[in-house]
Amino acid sequence: MRIPNYLRLAPSGVWHFRQRLPSRQARETGKTELTKSLGTRDLLTAQKRALSLVEGYAESFTKVGGLGVVARDSIPTVSEIVQGKTPERYKVIRHPDGTVEIEANGKADHAFAMDALERIGPLDQEPYYQELMRTIQAAESQRSLASDPASKIPVVAIGKAVAQWLTEIKPSTKTKTFKIKTTAVEGFAKHYGEKNPLKDAGRVDVGAWVMALRASKLETPTIVNKLSYLRGFFDWAKARGYYESFAKDENPAAGQVIYGMREKRQRRVLGFKPFSKEQVQALYDAKAMEQGLSESARWGAWIGLYTGARVAEVGQLTLADFLEVEGIPCIRICEESEGQSVKSDISIRTVPIHPKLIKLGLLKRVESLRKAGETRLFPSVKTDGVNGMGNWLSKAFSRHVLATVGKPEKGKFGFHSLRKSFIQGLQSLGVASEIRAAYVGHELDDEHHSAYSRAPTMKELLDAVKKLDWGSV
Repeated sequence: MRIPNYLRLAPSGVWHFRQRLPSRQARETGKTELTKSLGTRDLLTAQKRALSLVEGYAESFTKVGGLGVVARDSIPTVSEIVQGKTPERYKVIRHPDGTVEIEANGKADHAFAMDALERIGPLDQEPYYQELMRTIQAAESQRSLASDPASKIPVVAIGKAVAQWLTEIKPSTKTKTFKIKTTAVEGFAKHYGEKNPLKDAGRVDVGAWVMALRASKLETPTIVNKLSYLRGFFDWAKARGYYESFAKDENPAAGQVIYGMREKRQRRVLGFKPFSKEQVQALYDAKAMEQGLSESARWGAWIGLYTGARVAEVGQLTLADFLEVEGIPCIRICEESEGQSVKSDISIRTVPIHPKLIKLGLLKRVESLRKAGETRLFPSVKTDGVNGMGNWLSKAFSRHVLATVGKPEKGKFGFHSLRKSFIQGLQSLGVASEIRAAYVGHELDDEHHSAYSRAPTMKELLDAVKKLDWGSV
């Protein structure tokens, strides 16, 4: 970069002023030039101070014809310029396009500035300045991109992004869950506009969708579930670079609906109800069972009553899930075979089989199926059903309940009622919460339980669960 003759950049990065002396003054002083530090690393500031010095020296040379004391006193020193002791005659302004403008306070100051510029040349016409401006503009452009991440985000239609997301999650998502996620996220995309850019979708757009869901009479828990899937979609979009970065709580779908305790209590009132002992006896009456349920559904109902397992956990059981641990016959709830899944990691468990189930012949049935070459407890159940492997059992048992005991005054009855009945039955017997939670696959609310407690042994679990007695059942 060619530096102009009146400026010199020292190795320290500080600009210096350089003024050649007329021949007469050079002979009298023995110097060919004057050099002064401008006390700045900023180009524009250096230009302004250089103009003041050029102006002062030019006036001195004209009036005195030399560098006498009077002339030197009339020239502003760099120190005076830096400390602001000289009149602010003009400003040097650099515009974004690289041009430089001199703004003077009046005619006299304008004349001084023009005279100085005549001597050193237009600032924005110098090659070194133009090259420097190109460097500065390039750096500012890079900073602008870095400070505005949104400018780097590609414009992708939300409909296209949703299709890509669904393709990626499908292999690892249960059929039923995949269908629910598809309905939720595609629903938002259609409301927002499938061809609109994903990166422009914000909290206001999600809020408008929530209002539309409210207007369609959807209940709060359903809306909360839809928003949870939409949160997952936005998290994926952020990771793929299709959406600007955000903190966890700033996800556009987060905090849109407040599911308060009062509404949760109301939902519990309208949720599944446990069966009373009398209702259990009516449901499991031999004649009622034979008339209301198929053989497979009867075994599913028995296992639900004496394990408290979820209907999907029962429906997906394989013969390999029946094993012995510490010499005790057990059932394993896991997700190791085709079609199997669990609600959460804590749901994976191995529990002892209640003596009543052994007495009914469950282990004999398992052995018989093994000899027949089967691999599942319920061989006719499809592993790829849309609503999971427990859907058939849930529907069959609900019909049996409705025909046998009817509906409760509040809430509803179903296979999940067996889970509540089992847990509350153990609670009534004084079984510790740790034992109950370990048997049914629940996570205790207090984090210290898992941090400081050991897992119960099979014998401890068996001793607790075999206390459960439904009378004549």
